[in-house]
Amino acid sequence: MRLLAVVFVVIGLLAGPGMACAQQPSWNGTWIGNWQGGDGTQIVFAGEDLVAFYWHGDYLDDVHANASEGGRVVTVLWSSGQAVLTRDGDATARITVHEPGTADLSFALKRDNQ
Repeated sequence: MRLLAVVFVVIGLLAGPGMACAQQPSWNGTWIGNWQGGDGTQIVFAGEDLVAFYWHGDYLDDVHANASEGGRVVTVLWSSGQAVLTRDGDATARITVHEPGTADLSFALKRDNQ
């Protein structure tokens, strides 16, 4: 019985760090991009909850966000469009904005103050 307990403890210790590395980093913070393109965006998360989405010179009303399993991709929806944010690093991501009547726009995001 003791041997079995020791085996479980060793497996837990070995699996622990690997499992921690497999988790995606948090979206928590302010993400910015496309300011040089003339239509910058600012996306603010508190933890994994979307707090604010700045686009076309104003903060959008009634925005909702849904994260994928594991949190690597977040889809943001508002009345006249949607954006898909995809993590590609700890402080970097890519956004693709879909709005009816316009071509999709894709650009890099970075966590502000990083």
